[in-house]
Amino acid sequence: MDLIPSEELSQFRASVERLVASDYTFEHYRRTVTTRGSFDASFWKRIGDLGWLGACLPESAGGYAASPDETLVLLEATARGLVVEPILAGLVVPSRAVLAAAPDRAGSLLAAAAAGDTALALAWAEADRRYDLAPTVTRARRTGAGWQLSGRKFAVLGAPVASHLAVSAASEDGPVLLWVPAGLPGVALAEFVTVDGQRAADVVFDDVELGAEALLGSPQGGLAALEAAFDWGAAGAAAEAIGAMDAILAITLEYAKTRQQFGQTIGSLQVVQHRLAAMAVQIEYARSLLPLLSVALAGDAARRGALVSAAKWKIATAARHVAADGIQLHGGIGMTNEAAISHYFRKVQVLEYAYGDSRYHLARYRARRSGDGDLLAA
Repeated sequence: MDLIPSEELSQFRASVERLVASDYTFEHYRRTVTTRGSFDASFWKRIGDLGWLGACLPESAGGYAASPDETLVLLEATARGLVVEPILAGLVVPSRAVLAAAPDRAGSLLAAAAAGDTALALAWAEADRRYDLAPTVTRARRTGAGWQLSGRKFAVLGAPVASHLAVSAASEDGPVLLWVPAGLPGVALAEFVTVDGQRAADVVFDDVELGAEALLGSPQGGLAALEAAFDWGAAGAAAEAIGAMDAILAITLEYAKTRQQFGQTIGSLQVVQHRLAAMAVQIEYARSLLPLLSVALAGDAARRGALVSAAKWKIATAARHVAADGIQLHGGIGMTNEAAISHYFRKVQVLEYAYGDSRYHLARYRARRSGDGDLLAA
């Protein structure tokens, strides 16, 4: 992502922002969460028809993305409107696992999701394993016809609405990635809704029988594919955090202009003005890291992890401060369910832990950084 975006990228951002502002209002978000099971299939299909989902995939997979820029811009803009449909967890992350593991099959496996006809999910997390990508609880055994899958995955975002799951499993050949239709016998979901309104599930695989074609790529590439998807997830969560911060500042600024205290608006108080200015500085600093994320995702795997971790840590830190300040300036009303800012606060908390929390990414960056200087020193 260039510091000055191209005309095409600017137009794409503007079109997404316009539709989200007009059609995905806070009231629409609340209806989707409370009456539509946190997933509006008609909206998902609509953004597929508009090409938004195709912006997350390269041409080889049925999309048109020339770089990671389109994906990051889309995630930032939709997070500003609290879009709860799983663009990141239901398309970006699982598709990047498929592209890394089996690029020759990506077009056929991802076409329906790119069109908005279905969603996907990546099942990688296991209980008590935190962010360790190497599977141990879920195991795959070769059979005469293909594979038998057993085990349990934890907190699979988007699983309740996914047609297929990309599942990591341990095998005698090493970690493998398997393509599993969600409706197969032996696949059971314990569904729940996250605090920010996303649908998720713990998924149990009870001796699920799969054909040989279920294997994505080779066992030797399973862990590398997971790492690629994880990095895209962390980068996408960082982009969403920037969109959420934008909304928090806008809501708080408007509140400061109208909230009366001591016979004047609180926005006229210098201490409040300084707090709002500090929030704006944090947001712009975080936004300046988006080009770094784009470069990292487009680059080689050796440096990708360190750069993504550096940016995720910095952006998550900024988001925590901005969200906390927004709530504090609202006072108690900011924590009520009727106040939009409380939902952005929840989203920021979820994004903090999505695809690696701040502590994880700080340690990962320190372990992987090269001799190019310390990106976290600023």
